[in-house]
Amino acid sequence: MAQGRPKAAAKRPKAAAAAAVRSTRGPRKGGRTIAPKKLRVIQQQKLKKRLEVGIRMRIEQETVQRAQGALPKKLALVTAPKAGKDKDRAKKGRG
Repeated sequence: MAQGRPKAAAKRPKAAAAAAVRSTRGPRKGGRTIAPKKLRVIQQQKLKKRLEVGIRMRIEQETVQRAQGALPKKLALVTAPKAGKDKDRAKKGRG
């Protein structure tokens, strides 16, 4: 077996070789968010997140109130059961 680079690769400039490798690699994953280093930007992001959460919670509360007002029966908010309890019950039922 031959040692070293093939003749075609040796003749090609390194920039062209790198471009050929990039084109055969395929698409990369989506865009990355880079964590900010400046304090003001970090504070702005925290404020934005807090406002988004507050707006979303307010919208949820308003929709629940409207639904309760329209229905004759009172609505009850249901939370998802914890994963640990479901696994224990499933194991007991099998045996």
